[in-house]
Amino acid sequence: MISFSKKVKKEMCAHVKLKNCCGYSLIYGLMLCAETIDNKKVVKILNSDVGEYFMLLCQQLNIKSSYEYDFKKNRIYINSDFFRYKDYDSIRKNVVKCPKCKECFLKGIFLAMGSVTDPEKSYRLELVFDNEKNADNVAAYLQEFFIDALRTKRNDKTVLYLRKSEAIEDFFANMGATSLAFDIMNSKINKELINNANRVTNCDAANINKALSASNKYIDVITQMIEKECLIMMPAHLQEMALKRIEHKELSFVELGKQFAPPISKSGVYHRLEKILEFYEDLKDKRLI
Repeated sequence: MISFSKKVKKEMCAHVKLKNCCGYSLIYGLMLCAETIDNKKVVKILNSDVGEYFMLLCQQLNIKSSYEYDFKKNRIYINSDFFRYKDYDSIRKNVVKCPKCKECFLKGIFLAMGSVTDPEKSYRLELVFDNEKNADNVAAYLQEFFIDALRTKRNDKTVLYLRKSEAIEDFFANMGATSLAFDIMNSKINKELINNANRVTNCDAANINKALSASNKYIDVITQMIEKECLIMMPAHLQEMALKRIEHKELSFVELGKQFAPPISKSGVYHRLEKILEFYEDLKDKRLI
């Protein structure tokens, strides 16, 4: 089954023609953590959609590059010698120019190093770096969008991560992926609706169980008094209540009160049933039951 991250990246790689400066910014974001092999930049990308998108951008910008897919390692090696700016500071100064460039640079970083969990299950977005300096630079870049990333170590890699839905929404919104941000918002709303519905259902079930428990308490006592032929010893209005309770076991106190002529209130029903319990306890004390 295709992972949620792969679905997200496939959607993000749907080709949209970019201005040259924005296209360069996206590519430099992709290549930020590239290795240098034989005097050429080489980036390893664990996603064929991203590799194909990179090549499409290279063609659009007339960048000469080569593309190789390693089936055994499931990695894409992309070589290109057009890159003039080798470090983060020079890229930010000379490449990332307009507001759209900032979005595209962040998008490139995510496509190369990012992953995100399915918001229906949990909230977590990660950026994984081989080089801690690159992690520091990207963490500072995220703060320009008022996004504070958490940090951890995993083996020999540095991981920047977000675990709050609001931060992940902001991340996607700030790289122009507004539909993904809205998907996460909608997922959170749906979760809250389901959780609220479950809480109401659980509360209703608890109230029903509580009412049934209380009702059973009275029914058990009245049943014993009938078996011992003790009902006749109570006042007439309590005898009537006892018989109505036995006859209409399923009714609430409010509905039970409506069975009388004239009807009596919920508190009136409760008061009479409690009097029956008191009468029963008195009979027990006197060893008459």
